[in-house]
Amino acid sequence: MVTRRIRVAVALAAAVVSGALAAATVPSASAAPAANGGDPVYLVHGYNDSGRSDCASLWDNAIDYFTSRGMSRSSIQTVGYYAGDSHCDVDLGNAGTDTRIKHVAAALAKRIYDANTRKGQSVDIVAHSMGGLVTRVALLGSAMHWKGFPAAKLKVGDVVTLATPHQGIIDQFKYHSVQWDSMVPGSRFLEVLQAPENRLDQNWAKGVDWSLVGSDEDKTVYAGSGYDKDRPAEHKYRYAADADHDLSHTHMRALKPGGGKYNLRYWHASEGKPHDTTNGWAPLETAFNAIDRGDAW
Repeated sequence: MVTRRIRVAVALAAAVVSGALAAATVPSASAAPAANGGDPVYLVHGYNDSGRSDCASLWDNAIDYFTSRGMSRSSIQTVGYYAGDSHCDVDLGNAGTDTRIKHVAAALAKRIYDANTRKGQSVDIVAHSMGGLVTRVALLGSAMHWKGFPAAKLKVGDVVTLATPHQGIIDQFKYHSVQWDSMVPGSRFLEVLQAPENRLDQNWAKGVDWSLVGSDEDKTVYAGSGYDKDRPAEHKYRYAADADHDLSHTHMRALKPGGGKYNLRYWHASEGKPHDTTNGWAPLETAFNAIDRGDAW
């Protein structure tokens, strides 16, 4: 992983000097081996007040893009957990919006453990909105041996969270449910998640490459919450407001790559300072490159 990051950092430095960031860092799909080494990739959706989501339509642009970059469709696992979810590759059960996030996370953890970890297989995860909290708690609860979770760390190589409220949502009164209330700043759920021993620089999170992505145009999860401002994580990405692109909450998951470049600030923990580019990738491109190479740049 360290060698891989050094190689990417060198490519970035050369690209910045030449002014050709995208051309220097994006490999052609035909020249690359199987994306992310062929590990399964779980796509975990976020909150839906109706308690039903169509995984096929939610993730269609992500699936199209990931497969165009060399990932096999059979390795992509869309995850459903609401009772009304449909067209999902993985069905975790019959949760509703009043099901605790922790319980959904335990179901995801059990699935990954049974289908992958106990067989020695690593997986990657791309999650949107509340799905990032479900993912984070799945890994945390397993590593910490919480009741109802597998009593072992999950084998997860990369996690990318898109517009996840690591520090809470903006409009606390938009919906009223157990899950929505859990994402309100100051909730007991977020207090536990943000406790020093549960942050991403602790031993439970080691071995996982974390990439947190937020957007200044997101009116549901402010950018600092999306990348867990002032909290440690290996890679953070902040999309600045952009007149040429819609980088709202839903579009952080659904915006089809292509059609220009993006204003992006990014950090890597090993460097300790941010970098800015006006030649940035779309969120789904950032997510793909994060799981394919350990970090996007």
